[in-house]
Amino acid sequence: MLIAKFLINQLLFIVFFLLSLVAYTVNAELVSATNSLGSAEAPAYSGGGWSTLHQGPGNRDQARGAYLHDEYRTWTALEGVSLLIAPSISPDKNRFYQTSGLAAGQSNLHAFSVEGELLWQSQPWTDAGNGVDPCAVLSNVIVDAEGDLYLGDCNQMFAFHPDGTEKWTVPLPMAADDDWQPDPELPMNALTTPVFTVEGHVLGVTNFGDVVIWDRDDGRVLNQPMRLPGLLSPYSEVLKQPETLWADGLIDPRIREWSWQLLFGGAMRSMNTPAVSQKTGRIFVAATSTEPSLGRLYGLDLIHGEQGIVIEIAFATDFGIGSGSSPATSNDDNFVYVSDEEGYLYSIDAASGDIVWQTKTAATAGSSVVDLDGTVIVLQAYPNPTMMAIHGDSGEVKWSSNADQLASETLPSGFILGAPQASGNGIPTVTEDAILVPVAYGYKFWVGRTIVVPVVNYLVAFNKDTGVAFRNVVSMPDDSSNTTPVMANGTILSPLGSAMSSGFAPLAPIANWFLPDGMQQAMPVGGLQVAIPKK
Repeated sequence: MLIAKFLINQLLFIVFFLLSLVAYTVNAELVSATNSLGSAEAPAYSGGGWSTLHQGPGNRDQARGAYLHDEYRTWTALEGVSLLIAPSISPDKNRFYQTSGLAAGQSNLHAFSVEGELLWQSQPWTDAGNGVDPCAVLSNVIVDAEGDLYLGDCNQMFAFHPDGTEKWTVPLPMAADDDWQPDPELPMNALTTPVFTVEGHVLGVTNFGDVVIWDRDDGRVLNQPMRLPGLLSPYSEVLKQPETLWADGLIDPRIREWSWQLLFGGAMRSMNTPAVSQKTGRIFVAATSTEPSLGRLYGLDLIHGEQGIVIEIAFATDFGIGSGSSPATSNDDNFVYVSDEEGYLYSIDAASGDIVWQTKTAATAGSSVVDLDGTVIVLQAYPNPTMMAIHGDSGEVKWSSNADQLASETLPSGFILGAPQASGNGIPTVTEDAILVPVAYGYKFWVGRTIVVPVVNYLVAFNKDTGVAFRNVVSMPDDSSNTTPVMANGTILSPLGSAMSSGFAPLAPIANWFLPDGMQQAMPVGGLQVAIPKK
């Protein structure tokens, strides 16, 4: 999607895309915390509570049944690795799966117990046809009710059993002759995170717009070939990629250009994860329009026939500049929320495709979060307030809020740089009693534009009714650039993307001279942090 404006304002733009890549959440009227193997709303999905990037098929980022705790103990893993999507949890809630984007000779799928034991890893990949390659860094694992897991990489789709044995592997559609390819030895038509259809099949949309449905049992392709009709966006040259962004092995250098173009919405049709209506079975995909520069929300219906499943476009609704965020559905599945590059948030009728309302925010194509009461929440780009909450039925602004007061209570003011600032860098998660957002605290610094030089990172709790930031819940060793799964027992899984810390790393020798005594600019660490409530 087109997020160049956000990057120019601040490298934190990366957060919005990374966190907008996928789909799955729970219908508020139907879902409750469950101990069953399958989700109460969407039986194909794991009942572990967070089985895909945005938790469930509606992309709402809701942690139902989860509450904040007073104290946490933490463990970390995969230090030195950028994690750009979230872990997904098994049906028994005892393990989770995390992907990475490491170079050849290393593994890119990792299984951990909730207590921190590395259970297994995929075989180290060697070439385009062998192993889970680094494009998995932007393909979230999805977990089904039986505990099997599914993910894509640059050119293949994988299914694994819970013990790490391979269930099946099939090729993704080949790129067309006019599709952009950054590396001839690693062909790319990567799969943004897949979803489960209401029938229990696996569906994915590739970067170049191919829509594929696989049989969950054996990987057979079930649909007739279909490619979204939108235009290929032009190769993005709006800004040169910072040399330090995800450098030093954080991700494979071979996919840095692909990742950069994907984040800018360059040379591709689809960079987002579908949402699935559990009421009608309709699939919602944000991608490019047939009109230059515009985004489009597609409503896709799956028609079963003798020749396989035919994918029909029920509606195609254009919205503003850019292909937007991953769509999120309202709790009753009647509306779909999507935002564009200029910050407009749209409510679109899930049946007709009509635009119901649009509201100006500073979200810059970040994924929307839907609270349990239907409020729509967006993370905003600095220097705007950290979050904005919008009434889902009317589009009216409920509140906007930042965490600058908490920043001032956490860090000292500087003689030169002034009061500390807060900058959100991860998609919000709504629990029963708060909104959780990864936030970097630091100081304003001028480098041709105003940025926040990060010093410390926290997961911050905001009041759901007022938006007031009221607590630093747990500290983190790096910035998130990601979603934050929260389990029903309160355990918090924080994948660390290092977008802010690695992108701003060259500033450290200068910035550290101006920071208050004892303060140092945060440097890239990466990895995964798990915070478990203390009993």
